[in-house]
Amino acid sequence: MPEARQPLLQSTAELLKHNARSVTGLLLVAVLVSTVYVGKLWLSDPYRFPLMVVEVKGDFRYLGKQQLQAAVVPFATGGFFTVDVAAIRSAAEALPWVHKASVKRVWPETLRLQIEEQQPVARWREQGFLNKGGEPFVPQSESQPESRQAKVFQQLPSLAGPDGHELKVLDNYQRVSETLAPLGVKVTRMELDNRRAWHLQLDDAVLLELGRADGWQRLQRFVRAWPAVFEGRLDALQRVDLRYSNGFSVFWSRAVLEDAGGKQG
Repeated sequence: MPEARQPLLQSTAELLKHNARSVTGLLLVAVLVSTVYVGKLWLSDPYRFPLMVVEVKGDFRYLGKQQLQAAVVPFATGGFFTVDVAAIRSAAEALPWVHKASVKRVWPETLRLQIEEQQPVARWREQGFLNKGGEPFVPQSESQPESRQAKVFQQLPSLAGPDGHELKVLDNYQRVSETLAPLGVKVTRMELDNRRAWHLQLDDAVLLELGRADGWQRLQRFVRAWPAVFEGRLDALQRVDLRYSNGFSVFWSRAVLEDAGGKQG
């Protein structure tokens, strides 16, 4: 009988030893979780690690710092570890003149806001602009540029087209400008209408009607005819209609004696 109890006692001892290790492990996990939780509460106390400095960096030409401050201050709450940087970035990028914004914490008490302004390369429709990526943006009335900046914007080309065609219009404007540059002619306005027809206006208020299909081949026709028909006579020229298969119509502002190489209107 004593020999039969021996294995039972050994099994009981091993079971108690195993359970003791499990209980110890659970206690360690509980202590670790509690420590992390308490530490998180301690770090999240805004009074323990307050933000003392907010740095704003960027080349500001059109965006007012006061406007930026008013937009982000309501979200710059909490301490170093709890401030919502995503909310601050979203608030900054919601401003029309902000292209991109980045926000980062700089230990121990600084929040750094880096701003990349929109750089307009063209006017878009009546009130908007296009950046170099063909993305439209419309400044609010209270953030319109001052008069000296407005003069700069008046020198930008005026582009227009249907929604979703902004990049296409910008790309084709650049293509047309490169084509006409050797002639010393500048495009001041370019429009893609709802029928997908192209209309150009040159710096001498001359209108070019390209139409839809084969518009760029028609423009080359204008370039080839330039030396013989148009060069030195832009002051008398009003409009050139290139929407013909084998020619073009020329509309002059006053009577022209000689044949201009196309149909005279």
